[in-house]
Amino acid sequence: MRVGIIGAGVAGLCAALELHREHEVVVYERESVAGGKMRSQHLDGFLFEWGPNGFLSGAAELRAKIETVGITGELLEADPAAAKRYIYWNGALHALPQKPPQVLATKLLSLGGKLRGLRELFLRPQTAACDGESVSEFFERHFGREVAARIVAPALLGMSAGDARATSVDAAFPKLREFERETGSVLKAAMRNRPAERAKMLSFGARGMQRFAEAATVYLGDRMRFDTAVERVDRDDASWRVAYAGGEGRFDAVVIAAPSYAAAPMLASFDSELARLTSQIRYAPMRVAGVAFHASDVPAALDGFGFLAARDQGVRILGALYSSTMYPDQAPKGVAYLRIFMGGAADPAIVEMPEDEAKAIVLRDLQTTLGISAPPVAYHEVVWPQAIPQYGLDHPALIAAVDARLARYSRLALIGNAYRGLGVGDTARIAVETARRLAGVPA
Repeated sequence: MRVGIIGAGVAGLCAALELHREHEVVVYERESVAGGKMRSQHLDGFLFEWGPNGFLSGAAELRAKIETVGITGELLEADPAAAKRYIYWNGALHALPQKPPQVLATKLLSLGGKLRGLRELFLRPQTAACDGESVSEFFERHFGREVAARIVAPALLGMSAGDARATSVDAAFPKLREFERETGSVLKAAMRNRPAERAKMLSFGARGMQRFAEAATVYLGDRMRFDTAVERVDRDDASWRVAYAGGEGRFDAVVIAAPSYAAAPMLASFDSELARLTSQIRYAPMRVAGVAFHASDVPAALDGFGFLAARDQGVRILGALYSSTMYPDQAPKGVAYLRIFMGGAADPAIVEMPEDEAKAIVLRDLQTTLGISAPPVAYHEVVWPQAIPQYGLDHPALIAAVDARLARYSRLALIGNAYRGLGVGDTARIAVETARRLAGVPA
């Protein structure tokens, strides 16, 4: 089978790596390098990640592809010092409880909020349909308003840049609905299904997450076509035609692994309704900054993964990752390097600001949250106008409609985080599963 893959982000690369041994594969990528938003840049002695800073060790399909391209030995676990996670609320950083006794001690929740949350352990299995329920509504129903507002809402902003009140729980966290139906309490179900070993955050140290894309590019060799922007995909009786400036390719199967807003124009030539549905998936903008300070100028203990900021707490940033704590070799010794997130569904206007204004907000908010008043020794940033797809309340119905439309066509697939699974591991898993299905491999 001859397969055309459009897009060389995580999804496209994983699909290509799954298919290339048994099938003829060509990967088209509009940029000059692979990786999509998984981009790592070396600046001023620092490793600045434009997108994801790592992935969880439980991502079996991604780890298998890393093994395929021969770089498993380069994987590094995040430093154990990065285990803690914080929430900025009510003028202070609060460590998220990691063990039951810590729930009782935390000041993030009131006594009433703690008791309300613990009632979740006694919920009965839920069989009634809760279609259209938001993440906020689900967690408020299970754990109460304080948990939903002070923990879940900022956590979702950190994960997907999304508004918990406008994000579908079924689309974003389908496992939670399964837990609710099985046991009632998602806490009980999570404890029962807890893996024997806690998942660890992995990356490639000073090489960054783009290392996977670099290795996959070398491995796939002349199957890669860079600086090639696909303009349209057409279908005839015998094959699929992929057209780009200056040429075209004919294939038995096509996998579109581009963002949904880029996929829609390609689909319009043969199915305007599929193009319309795909174009309805919304994306939130993000501004990502890398900020470095002399470690001696940082009064707060950067003893964790980072912090997320609850909304309406006097700060505009969504949170910060302690990059130099997680991966010390991503920054010079004696320097603290933070990665700051801004924008998302909560504050889309910030991505339109001039850099100096955004930088002023970052420094002000870091003084508020971490007490840093010294000037930075380095500052880097990237702006993503369309960064992360949003799983709105209509997302399950929208994806069902996309699937129904795709079922009309033999050997056509849409993959990537716009449809199911926002994380790097989920994106890789779904890409591999889709590739196997196209190739006729039993599930």
